[in-house]
Amino acid sequence: MVDIDDKGGVQVIVKELLDAGLLNGETHTCTGETLAQQVARLDPPAPDGTVIYTVKNPYKPTGGLRVLGGNLSPEFSAVLKLAGVEGGLENNIFVGKARVFDSEADLLHSLESQPHIFENHDMIIVRYEGPSGAPGMPEMLDSTSRITTLCREKGIIVGLMTDARFSGGSVGLVIGHVGPEAALGGPIALVEDGDEIVVDLNVNELNCTKLADPAIMSARKSAWQKIFDANGGAHPSIGKVDTRLLNRMRQSAVSANFGAGM
Repeated sequence: MVDIDDKGGVQVIVKELLDAGLLNGETHTCTGETLAQQVARLDPPAPDGTVIYTVKNPYKPTGGLRVLGGNLSPEFSAVLKLAGVEGGLENNIFVGKARVFDSEADLLHSLESQPHIFENHDMIIVRYEGPSGAPGMPEMLDSTSRITTLCREKGIIVGLMTDARFSGGSVGLVIGHVGPEAALGGPIALVEDGDEIVVDLNVNELNCTKLADPAIMSARKSAWQKIFDANGGAHPSIGKVDTRLLNRMRQSAVSANFGAGM
């Protein structure tokens, strides 16, 4: 940010995006001016090409976020913060082995008491933490911090995917917003320990190899549905609700794809 400020500040970036037609200049700002009027008054310099690049000649062809589809994210909702990945991608592909947890609390307990169970190229899956399941879609900052520490201490790569969300401070191979969420019977609910998980950024997909077989997908879905029905229309792994507000959240939450609101 110090370097950006030295080259003219954020208004340089805003003007470049405005000139490229990527921002709405008629939007009003807190000064009472439109965004276009405010930038015109500030009259920022052009991008210097070293710290701030132009739209026509960007620093990289793709941004710091990827939105993934695939059989684990049929809503095309899964988000990977590429800028935070510290390793594990070979030719833009990560292949890992699923290690499944039905709550963040279970994962944190294992990281605290059994760190030895985590191995190189594990893909940790934390589910039933989505908008309906948690309810409320918590962020996994504590989990990612501990996983990052574990990886650095042991010199291994461990990924994490979840139907919950992440803080902007999270680092590592982390994928959030996987949807539909587990509480609603999304494919993330059907993954089992040891399944092969493939993250392919060449095609922006998140897949479980086993679930590519329709027979396996159908059998696991049926087994999940039996547990769901036997528990009165809710999977037993979902979080407890002890207030009317949390219950309202559970009953009316929309997918993370649409903002995870009520």
